[in-house]
Order: sequence, then structure tokens, then C-alpha cells
Amino acid sequence: MKKWHETRVANIGLRALGIVLVGIGWLFALRLHHMAPITGPRDPGALMIILSAATFLGASAGSALLFVGPGLWETVEVSERWRRQPTRAPDTPFSLTNA
Repeated sequence: MKKWHETRVANIGLRALGIVLVGIGWLFALRLHHMAPITGPRDPGALMIILSAATFLGASAGSALLFVGPGLWETVEVSERWRRQPTRAPDTPFSLTNA
């Protein structure tokens, strides 16, 4: 059975959602651009901070969905260096010389 993100409809839908999110980020960026001359550089205000965060999130998530699409859910192999080590048995004493 195919996973939901491996279907053609999901591929098109995820990429379309990416385009929408990038567009929303662009609109927020335009609004910020028009607010910048009015507001001083040391007084951003809550609205500008929220718009900045929404611009960043929309552009980041949108570009990830647009360019990678369903590949975001692919499994990747983790290097052995970053894998979890098996836990020690609770009855074994820990010392730096045994490690």
C-alpha cells in the first residue's frame, strides 16, 4: 500500500501549498516594506515582529514544500556516529575507566 505522500495528488497538493505559503510570505514582506519608513528603526512594535515571523515561517515552509514536496517524508539513514548507543544494564557500575 502506498503512503499518502507518495501519490500524485499529494505531490501536486504539497507543491501547490508551497506556492501558497510563499505567496503569503511575500504579501507579509510587502506589508513590512511599506511599514518600515513609518516606523523608526528602534521601535519595531508587536505587529512588525509578528509579520516578520510570519514572513520567515511562510517563506521557509513554502519553499521546502515547493522544492522538496513529498521528499520531506522520505526516510534517511543516520550515521553511526549520531545513533543512540545501547543503554547499560542498571546493575553495572559506571566508571570512566570502564567506558
